[in-house]
Amino acid sequence: MNAYQPLSVLLSILAIGMIMQLSTSAQEAPGLRETRKSGSSQSTFSYRIQTTYGATTSAQVSGNLKAETEAVLKLKSGSKVTNKVGDDSGNASAVFVATPNGGNVELKGITGENIFLIDDGTMFRANLSTVDNPDPSVSSVGTASATATHSTSVIVEKGSTTFENYFEQTF
Repeated sequence: MNAYQPLSVLLSILAIGMIMQLSTSAQEAPGLRETRKSGSSQSTFSYRIQTTYGATTSAQVSGNLKAETEAVLKLKSGSKVTNKVGDDSGNASAVFVATPNGGNVELKGITGENIFLIDDGTMFRANLSTVDNPDPSVSSVGTASATATHSTSVIVEKGSTTFENYFEQTF
């Protein structure tokens, strides 16, 4: 056996060990990690007050009947529809109470003033009459109406949204 052989075997073993140590160290190195988090949250509250007025007619007939309906609504100058949020001091509030089946809201400071001054020429007419030469073997049924309408509704909505974003990057 050559005198240098044990030394070369020893150097070979040391070299292999160093290579393994380097590769293991490279695998275990944590590197740099950057993590970013961003997000937002938003609560919403909205309300809508809607007031409508007008005139409608309706008729439904069968058999030997005919219907004629007419509705004309004329308002005088000075008629007004006013919906206001805030009392005399400008205060208004909405208190939401959650329930198992939905929720309730208590509104304060929302007022409305509706003044309708009816002018000359306003008329409502509904007429049911029998057709010419009616068939006596046919049953006849009918309804007819002409009306003025007014409605005010308050619609309140409350909601919230949350958004979160995560970003992670390793170097």
